[in-house]
Amino acid sequence: MNKLAFILLLAAAPNLWAAERFVLDPEHTFPSFEIRHQNVSWMRGKFNRSRGQVVLDAQSPADSFIEVVVDAGSGDTGHDELNRKLLGSNFFNTARFPEIRFVARDVSFQDGIPVSARGELTMLGVTQPVLLEIREFGCGRHFPSFRNFCGADVHTTIRRSDFGMNYGIPLIGDEVKLAIEVEGFRE
Repeated sequence: MNKLAFILLLAAAPNLWAAERFVLDPEHTFPSFEIRHQNVSWMRGKFNRSRGQVVLDAQSPADSFIEVVVDAGSGDTGHDELNRKLLGSNFFNTARFPEIRFVARDVSFQDGIPVSARGELTMLGVTQPVLLEIREFGCGRHFPSFRNFCGADVHTTIRRSDFGMNYGIPLIGDEVKLAIEVEGFRE
């Protein structure tokens, strides 16, 4: 790599050797889920509205912080009748619990890059510990705004029964795979 390319790379990427604060971009943050349906297929869905913030400090991981808030009522499977069922009282019960929230203060780094976040997921009024795996973390300069931003592919698996969502088990799986494609702009 020549010197000019290296200098441009450093200028484009946020300095992750000091605390950096990011605000999630709701247009490029995509929380989604997968669950087994009657042990023959996978049902997939997403949430269309979320917000959050991330503070990353590889030098002092204890100062790192992640908060993601999902509008539970924005759940979408692409099928209107199924959406009504999922948002109703047997599943997400969005009339009573409008938000799903993840908060982490324990972020692990490898070579200055975040690789996992241990925190708490609150859903249906129940809070449980969750470990998120952070994959494919990368940063750059956003075009056309020229703002610094970072993104990642985040994954975990939960048991919905741990949050009191027991309806339909075992025909509808208990284990739920969660994924969040996330981008955030540096403040």
